[in-house]
Amino acid sequence: MKQQSLLSFFSPPAKKATNGKETPAQSKPSPLSSATKPLAKKPTPAKTTPAKSTTPKATPAKTAKTTPAKEAQNETTPAKTSTPRVELTPQDKSRKAYEDALGTSSEDGSDDEPLTKKRKRLTKPTNKTISVSDDEEEWKATADAAMEESDDGSVSLASESSEEEKPLKKKPARTPPAKAASKKTAFPIKASTPVKIKDESSGATKGGTLRQHDSWPWLHVDRRDKAGHRPDHPDYDPRTISIPNAFLKKETPAMQQWWEVKCANMDTVLFFKVGKFYELFHMDADVGFKELGLNYMKGEKAHSGFPEKAYAKYSAQLVQKGFRVARVEQTETPEMLKARATKSKVVRREICSLLSPGTNTVSFLDGSTPALRSGTASFLLALKELDGAYGVCLVDCTTGAFQIGQFVDTPQRDRLRTVLAQFHVVEIVHERHGLTKDTKAVLNHGLATATCVRTELKAGAEMWDTARTLRELEKGAYFGEAWPAALKVCVDTDGTVKAECALAVGALGGCVWNLRRSLIDHELLSLGQFATYTPPDEMARASAELTQQYVVLDGHTIHNLELLRNNYNGSRQGSLLEQLDKTVTGFGRRLFEDWLLKPLCAVPAIDARLDAVADLIERHSTVVEVRSILKALPDLERLLSRIHALGSAHRAQSHPDSRAIMYESSSYNVRKIKDFVAALNGFKASRRVVDLLKTAGVSAPLLTSWLAAYPDLQEVLAFFDDAFDHSVALSTGTIQPQAGVDDDYDAAAGAVEDVLAELDAYLQSQRTALRCKNIVYWGAKREDRFQLEVPESALGAKQPREYELKSKKKGYKRFHTPEVRALLARLMAAEDKKEAALKDQTRKMFATFDKHYASWLAAVQSLATLDCLLSLALISGQSDGYVRPTFDVSAETPFLDVVDGKHPSIAASLPDFIPNDTRLGGPRPMLLLSGPNMGGKSTLLRQNCILVLMAQMGCYVPAAACHLSPVDRIFTRLGASDRILAGQSTLFVELAETATILRHASRHSLVILDELGRGTSTFDGTAIAYAVVEHLLKAIGCRTMFATHYHSLVEEYIENPRVALGHMDCMVDPTNADKVVFLYKLAEGICPKSYGLNVATLADLPDAVVQLAGAKSAEFEEALKDTFACSELQSAVRNAVAAGDASALRALWRELA
Repeated sequence: MKQQSLLSFFSPPAKKATNGKETPAQSKPSPLSSATKPLAKKPTPAKTTPAKSTTPKATPAKTAKTTPAKEAQNETTPAKTSTPRVELTPQDKSRKAYEDALGTSSEDGSDDEPLTKKRKRLTKPTNKTISVSDDEEEWKATADAAMEESDDGSVSLASESSEEEKPLKKKPARTPPAKAASKKTAFPIKASTPVKIKDESSGATKGGTLRQHDSWPWLHVDRRDKAGHRPDHPDYDPRTISIPNAFLKKETPAMQQWWEVKCANMDTVLFFKVGKFYELFHMDADVGFKELGLNYMKGEKAHSGFPEKAYAKYSAQLVQKGFRVARVEQTETPEMLKARATKSKVVRREICSLLSPGTNTVSFLDGSTPALRSGTASFLLALKELDGAYGVCLVDCTTGAFQIGQFVDTPQRDRLRTVLAQFHVVEIVHERHGLTKDTKAVLNHGLATATCVRTELKAGAEMWDTARTLRELEKGAYFGEAWPAALKVCVDTDGTVKAECALAVGALGGCVWNLRRSLIDHELLSLGQFATYTPPDEMARASAELTQQYVVLDGHTIHNLELLRNNYNGSRQGSLLEQLDKTVTGFGRRLFEDWLLKPLCAVPAIDARLDAVADLIERHSTVVEVRSILKALPDLERLLSRIHALGSAHRAQSHPDSRAIMYESSSYNVRKIKDFVAALNGFKASRRVVDLLKTAGVSAPLLTSWLAAYPDLQEVLAFFDDAFDHSVALSTGTIQPQAGVDDDYDAAAGAVEDVLAELDAYLQSQRTALRCKNIVYWGAKREDRFQLEVPESALGAKQPREYELKSKKKGYKRFHTPEVRALLARLMAAEDKKEAALKDQTRKMFATFDKHYASWLAAVQSLATLDCLLSLALISGQSDGYVRPTFDVSAETPFLDVVDGKHPSIAASLPDFIPNDTRLGGPRPMLLLSGPNMGGKSTLLRQNCILVLMAQMGCYVPAAACHLSPVDRIFTRLGASDRILAGQSTLFVELAETATILRHASRHSLVILDELGRGTSTFDGTAIAYAVVEHLLKAIGCRTMFATHYHSLVEEYIENPRVALGHMDCMVDPTNADKVVFLYKLAEGICPKSYGLNVATLADLPDAVVQLAGAKSAEFEEALKDTFACSELQSAVRNAVAAGDASALRALWRELA
């Protein structure tokens, strides 16, 4: 896992490098840009030694043939020369002071020497040309010019006001010296000019050189956690580390602050804010180099960084790879540090965000990964286990939707496997030492993603018990008095947790602790979106009648039918979801996946959905127009969660992000308002969808009820239309409410207007007193405004005594008076109040929007339902050969009748796919299927399951006709696999899955079994298969398709009226009996052979091997025939002797003779 990969950076290197020499890149570098050329050398008046080049002089001919690339290479690694002394620029000195303060400088402190070549940042070898943005160049050139060293040696952040008055500019290019360049350069090498680092140790993976942190024993071989435990201690906590005090005392104050955060978050990559940039140090810099392609700065201490605006890109990359990322922000300015009047030498910094694959809320700052933009839901799973039972808490942090549940599982952990198959789990938290070996094996091999992060929590302190979970929920005041119904049912009347919910609440406790660590607990829990998770089979135990709402699909079925992901590489490509999902919204896509995993069981509900699909198919133009509107909508469900968080007063007052000093805050504010306005516009556009469907005259009951249930949002949308000027807010990043929207702001704005009116009245009085209409106010600076600009001609000989001269220009003098100063003071105080009120208006507007959360969410859910219906209509109406399935609940025995059925996913990629008929149920509920290897048996089995699933989710099916009675559960036992780490053989896995089928199948179930018994000897396998067939026929009577290569098994049922015999047809080459042509067509009767040697030939086994196998196969068949003949003879003799039939014995003797 990637989290383990992060910890692996701390392991000691296999071998130390013997030197740190660098070698030029093998690929020809492009000419260095001006930003990376050496500093221009400014000679001093002192005498200089003439340059003595150690490079042999090139002949004129060779010089003429020098290529530009070669010149650039020569410029990168110039000849060794003696150079004149140079003085560092103020910018270089600022950078050096910053590096000295952080402890990353390798200079000797002298100012009269040029910077050494070690200043170059090492680049990761690559064949690609990497472009460097202006901000990255700025980072290289200035390296946090916002950092400055104060008089007392402290490192602090330059004030925001200074940033605004003097914005940081890109360092201008410097002209290289005309003569031989110095071997030393002043700037790091650009990423577009990669430098290959000499690898002098077998373990050098971090730029080819060992860094300081690689040699610290307390970080590697002598590592201990915060409690002093070594890694082999049962209570060892890999998230913490104990750092020697002697080491910390030698660190700079800024690096001490870094270590203070890092020692409690060793499983996390720190993006440590320094000025306008995020810095990575030590092992985090190694991660940045390896995973992000960031360049190292000079020196033995690993160090890299990037500008603030690149945070979204780099954090998303690491999170997608399975890392945790902590954003550490400066939460005070240097002025605030001085006001604190403490001994601290650095500004305060706090963790403001801790992202992981399962806790990524996709905020305005964090950006989004391709997976998040696709609309796919990813889940954080908290798991608690006790005595074969599990408590689970699942949360999608992008929407704030929680599901909690508790269930008893089978020894094979079937229900846990189903949870992992149903939900795309990307992060798991569980109690340390709290999972059994079998559960760990399931988690190791049952997850859909290889980058799933797993965190072990301490029992009690982090994985809370039920009592503490309830206390923490009360303490956090997440729900107020209205607790979610799914939580209320877990609490007894005496305030304690019910026994049947104890594990579920315990899992919730671990989840809340993890969300609290990630600083997103309040914004998610306060939404109150909790539902109860119930295993699909909980309401569908073996029963004679259809009682549950949905068809049960367990984890094996979801996997075997490739419903969500293919079994080749785990991607969506080739899955049934990819074939059927035509939704155009993120929230619709998530609901459609839920529909696919929960086909309907009640025929009235199925027919209602099919009627709606048929109605939409008839209104193609309306469908196209509605889908175009939906396609333009943002992911409204996720925006609701984001706006809820931004409107939270708790977050504005208590969250560290409210104190963070952000240099790109204006762009972030604009981004917030863009999201808000996008949500408003999306809901306004949704009204057009309603109008279009009404105009089209849809008549299906499901659609008419949809129209009636869609919430009326017009009044509240009109309020937000008039509440503020959207265009101004989008351009300024600030919402200024219109009059009457916010009382506090109105009062503050009114106070400002009142003072301005008094100032205007005073101006009129002065015009009257001096009898001059040309007196005006002048002044731009805040404290010098409203100077009375009076023509000198109006003053005359007598200047009013209260006039205080402030400035003047030719022919005019400007004055302040006591009245003006008093009014100006009142004005500034009123403006401050107005500014304070305005500063909180964006949050207040979001909070007002969030008050209608229930209505917004209802609208989103309605739109998601419509998007899913449109998807079903599109696949049903525009796909060739799709037909509406029909259901019959009056049949005495369950049945399935398909004419010319096709596998939808395979048929979509193979136009010449061969269709097949299938008839199950009635007098013959079972089909025993034989046929050649690779003849299409497994495809036919899966195909019929998928056709039933599609029909019951309300979709047309690829067939000429499909008539069936409803199915309550689909069981699949396909393929051969083992679970080595769990100590389970192939046969054990087969029989355990079969046992689940025999225990839970009802007569309404659909069962497919493929080659049961292959994991043991032929005789044992045949016997097991026979017993299973008998049980399914006599004890259950469900619709079953059983594929087998056991011909003796098939022969047992030749005369059985309840079993249909079929095989996948093929043509045999008359000249070579082992060479066949597959027809992929289901035919009646028994297939005489499996034609395994044909598969051997197709697999390109050596001819000699195939020939030997053929000879041995013939030998086995002859021996088997002899055995059967002998057995038949013995039986005939015994029967003749028992009957006393001498003539029969003589006849047998004559046959032998």
